[in-house]
Amino acid sequence: MKNKLLHISAAASAAAMLLSFAMCASSCARETYRVGGESSADGTKGTDVVLCGTSADTEPSGSDGVDSTPPEKTPYPIPISNDMLDLDVKAPQCYVYSVNTGTMLYLKGRGEILYPASTTKLLTIMYALTLLSPDELVTPGDELSLVGEFSTIAYVRPNHTLTVEMLIEGMLLPSGNDAAYVLAAAAGRKLTDDKTVNGVEAVGFFVEGMNSYAKSLGMTGSHFTSPDGYYNDEHYTTVEDMAIVGSLAVKNPIITKYAAMPEDHVVYASGHTNDWKNTNLLITPDSPYYSPYVTGLKTGSFGEGNYSLVVSADIDGRSYVIGFFSELDQSSRFEDALYVIDMLKEL
Repeated sequence: MKNKLLHISAAASAAAMLLSFAMCASSCARETYRVGGESSADGTKGTDVVLCGTSADTEPSGSDGVDSTPPEKTPYPIPISNDMLDLDVKAPQCYVYSVNTGTMLYLKGRGEILYPASTTKLLTIMYALTLLSPDELVTPGDELSLVGEFSTIAYVRPNHTLTVEMLIEGMLLPSGNDAAYVLAAAAGRKLTDDKTVNGVEAVGFFVEGMNSYAKSLGMTGSHFTSPDGYYNDEHYTTVEDMAIVGSLAVKNPIITKYAAMPEDHVVYASGHTNDWKNTNLLITPDSPYYSPYVTGLKTGSFGEGNYSLVVSADIDGRSYVIGFFSELDQSSRFEDALYVIDMLKEL
């Protein structure tokens, strides 16, 4: 009982932090950046985002205020290739993972903290699918209050009813932060085994569980505060950890199915309809960045100098996952992707 109470207390604290962050987005002193979680589908415009990162004060362990317990060392789960690629990418952090060999072919910016923005949604989806079945029906609730100002959204409303799979599509195509919170709340209620838990509290349970899930995958340099990746100082990761996410996401059939769609007309279980366009211009046929080799996966952004992209590509029977982080602008991430693909074609 004591452990359960501690678990609930920690999750409630996480929920309180999320609620505080949502309120901050509309009431704090504003530090405005041009992006809004994602750029528009045509790549020509962004939105203004209010960045109000929060930090939590923690009580140090030990009588002298210092935790003397050495950190547990977890072996990196992806082998590093003996024949690393020689690349010249603009991204401060980048990885190239070979699906065929299961090895890392390139790593740049190792050990450096980065902010994953909406590429977080890949991890959110994978964890949610350990708790929910794709055909479960979900109706949005008060968790929508957590969606940050100027977020990219899938236009999910409280009177809509969607399947879990539809919510995932809404996260992957238009990069809907609203869909991410609704999915997280549904999964959080499964964690508590209590359908009466409100959405804000349920999201808190989910985020706590997502951090534990990330550690179980070998992600030792990450900490997450939300399911959508909206900017927060305490929501961070590393290129090595994001390589783990990409290597697993490309093996998930639901993720790969929708990440490959340039657009889709969606009919919800409640009968409502929507039209979604993918923010990944590499798979949009009429885009100047279109590549026939690209099959997905996910974009992310939260300000100038903080654009990211995780790409899956099939080249002559060889499959790769490539990640770019902390790019200067939207064009740089797509240009880097095309450059790396051209280099891989020569192998």
